[in-house]
Amino acid sequence: MDTARLRQLGLEVRGEGQSLSATLVLTEPLENPVGARKVERVTFHIQGERLVPVDPPEVVGLRSIALASVQGAREMEAEVADAFNEHLFHVQRRSAELRALGLSPEVDPVSLGLSTHLADHGLALTLVADRQGNFQVSGAKRDGHPLTVPPGHTFELSEFRERGALVGYLAALFGEHGPAEAARTKPGVAGKGVVRFSEVVQAFGEGAIVPPRSGLELLVLLEVEGRPYRFAAARVAGRTFRGLLAGAQGKVWAERFELDDFPGVVPLVADLLKVPAEAVKLIGSGESQE
Repeated sequence: MDTARLRQLGLEVRGEGQSLSATLVLTEPLENPVGARKVERVTFHIQGERLVPVDPPEVVGLRSIALASVQGAREMEAEVADAFNEHLFHVQRRSAELRALGLSPEVDPVSLGLSTHLADHGLALTLVADRQGNFQVSGAKRDGHPLTVPPGHTFELSEFRERGALVGYLAALFGEHGPAEAARTKPGVAGKGVVRFSEVVQAFGEGAIVPPRSGLELLVLLEVEGRPYRFAAARVAGRTFRGLLAGAQGKVWAERFELDDFPGVVPLVADLLKVPAEAVKLIGSGESQE
């Protein structure tokens, strides 16, 4: 990186090579509305042709700045302010969505990071949002025992209108305790708390409908070539669902889908794992299905 170019942009430059950093002194400090602090200087790590904010904590994780897109300190300051204000907007919006789900948003007074805690039936999760408002699980415990958190799985919080739908969706990342074991029993002997759709159909008939605005979550346990997998689907709205396929190593697939276009769990899993449909066994059915 040409340090002369950095100084030309009005940056204070320190270090060299991999430790090269640059600091921008703001003419209009950023206001931390939670910690009542002012951000007067922003330090960047130089990564190729981009400036990555690394200090103070309020700016860590904000979008990077392409050097080619700025001509001076004023433009850089405007880029930082825009990214910072966008983050504050996401914090406000996501906090409201968490409250709507019955969850308590927590905003760190220094970093302005947003997080929340979700506990249900022995599963305790810590959810954190990045600077763009995307959530992921940062910590998980079951019955007080830490669980390994699969890396890199983000989700769109606004797609979940019911707390239960969010719980059911995320629980598939870590497997089930209790209900999953019960689901291995013979059809019609579901076990405490577990309800099979075959039982629902038997009880209410195929003509029963699910009202358009009601929540709906499903969990399907599978085995493929001796390896366990979990498919979860949570209704977003109408006939739109958010699906997740997870294995022992974490997420395999996660996408929205329309019910009318969904090929079925077995065909989907077979296609994703590149195996024949006969290799996909639905646990609880006692047989492979196509």
